[in-house]
Amino acid sequence: MKHEVLMTKWGEMTEGDIVHWHVKVGDKVEAGTELATVETEKVDAKIVSEVSGTVSEILFDEGSTVEVGTVIAIVTV
Repeated sequence: MKHEVLMTKWGEMTEGDIVHWHVKVGDKVEAGTELATVETEKVDAKIVSEVSGTVSEILFDEGSTVEVGTVIAIVTV
């Protein structure tokens, strides 16, 4: 089963910049593992995995600006 990791919304933001990926494709992760650091105009935050599994896809490079609600990665359970 594939779990979609979305660009999370914090406050009134409409988009965020992916500053750093803490994982790479093929990494095994547990629920709660930090996947990426995201920066907005007002906040720096971490996106964490909601499930345990394997990172099967990373859809955006570091430095990418991504709209809220967009799939940024896939974790296969």
